[in-house]
Amino acid sequence: MAWNAALMIAKQAIMAVLSVVYVGYLARRLGVAAWGELQASLAITSMAAVIAGLGVRGYLAREIAVTPELGPRHLGSALVARGAMGATTLLCATLFTVATRSGEGATLVVIAAASQLATILYTTMWLSFEAHERFQYILYVELGARLFVIALSVALVASGLGVVAAAGALALGNAIELALTYHFLRKRLYQPRLEVGLHELLAIAKKSIPLGLIGALLGVIRQADRVILRWLDGEAAVGVFSAAWVLVEQLELISDLVLGAAFAAGMRLYAHDQPGFVKLFRTALVVATALGLPLAAGVSIVAPDVVALVYEGRDFAGTSDVLRVLAWHVPATFAFQVAALPLLASKRERQLGAVLAPTLAANVALDMWLVPRHGALGAAFAALLASVGMLVATGILALRYMREAPIGRLGAATLATVIMTVVALVALKAVGLWAAVIAGAITHAALLLALRVVTIAEVRALARRRPEKSREAAVT
Repeated sequence: MAWNAALMIAKQAIMAVLSVVYVGYLARRLGVAAWGELQASLAITSMAAVIAGLGVRGYLAREIAVTPELGPRHLGSALVARGAMGATTLLCATLFTVATRSGEGATLVVIAAASQLATILYTTMWLSFEAHERFQYILYVELGARLFVIALSVALVASGLGVVAAAGALALGNAIELALTYHFLRKRLYQPRLEVGLHELLAIAKKSIPLGLIGALLGVIRQADRVILRWLDGEAAVGVFSAAWVLVEQLELISDLVLGAAFAAGMRLYAHDQPGFVKLFRTALVVATALGLPLAAGVSIVAPDVVALVYEGRDFAGTSDVLRVLAWHVPATFAFQVAALPLLASKRERQLGAVLAPTLAANVALDMWLVPRHGALGAAFAALLASVGMLVATGILALRYMREAPIGRLGAATLATVIMTVVALVALKAVGLWAAVIAGAITHAALLLALRVVTIAEVRALARRRPEKSREAAVT
């Protein structure tokens, strides 16, 4: 199992590199304005899709994790609820856009809506892989579909077909990802079955509303900056901000891969083994710190070199400053995922929603204040301040578990980051970008082991598919 986890991380690292190269090529060839228009269309449809299913996916994922034998039944319900709601909201967003805009911008939103509907369906199916901790199949479909999108869109853009062709390639890739996901679901797990009537579907939707509001708020918080930028500062500002944001998103995938495995295990342990849940929480908190802090510090150091390497051109000159700010969004996001775990496990969604709603309001208010003065950089500061505030408030709600935080190991992780930063700075000035990356990575990994911040055994325990206690509970 440790080998499988290591293989998944290695594959994700390869895909992150390919994605960065692809994004850089696409942004350079399309230009900052067209790139910004593409990103704005994705943000608009993403915001329209966040209410799809009213939290059915998260609610049923938790139910399947606790009662796996209900997987086919729950998945069938989730597909119907999310598919119907997603199609409705995306159709409304598309009709509104077509009525208020014309030309390429409207076309991009139509294509993005079709792409987003496919995404809603295949991510709904992913809940079964996540609940049963079969993450490798998610990786397989992502790998195949992303390679297809990269190859096709690069060929189309190189042929001079422009941003609409690139958007079409992305939509086709999502359709392929949907087909591959369904294939692996049927072959490796089960066929989804709709066994409930309209009355029970409505009951599920009602129970899912608190969790759905959380997902909707998180989705809007992540997209709001780009939408407001589009309104207040135009496509070029969105292009600059998005150029940094997509790089940060590649780093946040590490959190999804490493800490995502903790969700299903956490749901079972919370229900059956509280000491085991506390141990998992402590380990996840250390891992989030040990990964998030060095990523933020390292990206802050090499941001100008990375932007020059990936994007080139004067159009993206302001991206390095935006990237330096957004880099610190990474450890805040990692830590928030861990802090929210006990709230989700104990079904305290309303309290978490009471944190996210003010966070969204604060994010919008900060954008309205900072964007007219500082453009994309102002949006970056707004996003960072909102994420830090959200983390602090969530940590207070989960204070019972936050008190269990291993302060000594967290301090050692911070010390390792400081030393790594010094080493990377020296290597950057003396040799260059790649020397700084290699020296920083080696130094940090060595310090984590030397200071016993994390052990190999703990990483294996975090990544393993079925915790020992949950196996016993399933038997009994």
